This record gives sequence, C-alpha cells and structure tokens, in this order.
Amino acid sequence: MRRISSHRSIGEIDVLSINECTELAELVLKSRDEWTSRSPKGMFFTLGINAYMDLAQSADAQASYFGPARRANKMLRHRFAGLYDKLAQVLRLELGFPTRYAEDLAMPGFHIWISDGIPRQATASVHFDLQYQRLVTRSRYAKASGTVSFTLPIMLPAYGSSLRLWPDCNYSDNASTFTVLSQVDPEIINYHVGSAIVHSGLVLHQIGATPVVQPDDFRITLQGHGLVIGKELMLYW
Repeated sequence: MRRISSHRSIGEIDVLSINECTELAELVLKSRDEWTSRSPKGMFFTLGINAYMDLAQSADAQASYFGPARRANKMLRHRFAGLYDKLAQVLRLELGFPTRYAEDLAMPGFHIWISDGIPRQATASVHFDLQYQRLVTRSRYAKASGTVSFTLPIMLPAYGSSLRLWPDCNYSDNASTFTVLSQVDPEIINYHVGSAIVHSGLVLHQIGATPVVQPDDFRITLQGHGLVIGKELMLYW
C-alpha cells in the first residue's frame, strides 16, 4: 500500500487496470434501472444499499437496510462477481487479513455522479465514517477491533476528483472539528482510476471538488467499509 498522506493510516492500492475500469463503467451505466436517486435534482445515484444513508437514521432497519440489501446483493454479485473477487483478494494481500463479505450486510456498491451533479466546490459534508456504530450493536459485530473505508474510482471527470483530508483530526481526539476546519488547510489526495484510497474512516475528510465539469462527465466509484472481527476483515457498505 503506497503512502500518500502524512497520516500513516491512509494509503493507495492498485486494484484494477484502466481497461477493467472501462468495462465496469459501461456495466454500471447499463444498470441504470437499478440505480437509486439520492439527490433532489437527480444527479447523484447509488447502485446498492448502504449503511450511512439507509441504516444510520432509520427507525425500521429491516425495511430500510437489511431487506433491500439482500435483494441488491443478489444483483451486485451476479453482475460484478469478478470485481468483488478481485477486491477481496487485493485487500487480503495488502492489509494482511483474511477478507470476506459480510453475509447479512450490504455489499460494497457504487456512487454515481452525473455531470452537473459532480461537486465543483468543497461543499459536501465534512465527516468521519461512523456508519459502523449502528452495526456494532449487533452481537456478531460487537467485538469489532478496527474499521476500514475505501473508495475505488471506476470513472472520473476529465478534470479529476479528489479527497480532502485533515490528517491531524481523528474521531477519538477531543479537538473541535470547527476549530480544525477554520485553522488548518486539508491535504488534497487525488484519485486515480483503478486505485483504491484506503483509510480507517476515522480521520476527518470530505469529497473534493472538480474545478471544471464537462457535459459528458461521470464520477463513478466503488465505495465500501470493513470491520475487523477477530482475525478477519468483513467487507460491507
């Protein structure tokens, strides 16, 4: 895993070739009937179910997350089996944990931004990845000893995309997030097609801006998380 930040938990891992990403992007675009709109203007979609949108604030977890996840997982496994096999293999080799997909949770899925929906300014939420907190209330995940988050770019705008990161602001710290944002400039970590950015999820971060967006631009990324359970890494979204 290549070090790309001053924070030791952030790294970049090569997962897919450019040709593999091109084929995957075409398949994601052909799967539009399975996309879920996540923005009022219909410019941001997901392919798959995820804990941070569908579970974190839900009063009925079965209806909003666990039930839909079973249906979505079947579709994702069928259409993208090769991707999931390769991702698990690469993460196992790079992170040193036997890696598998959590059977009862949503599979890693896709963020899909269409042209004008692609962020042109750094106005997205500044956050830690805390979706795991709802999951560790379940007995099988209660003993989780670590967390992982990853973004694997499949297709990027012509002018690129990035992750904004505040490496000195960790979730366990007592530092005020407002103070950090007002006094410290973030690191800008550029995304590269086929290479996953991997981190704990517990370092303050934000989606970076694309300075110029063209009419035919797409921003497609595979998103996912992991929980370390015993000696295994369990992947989900």
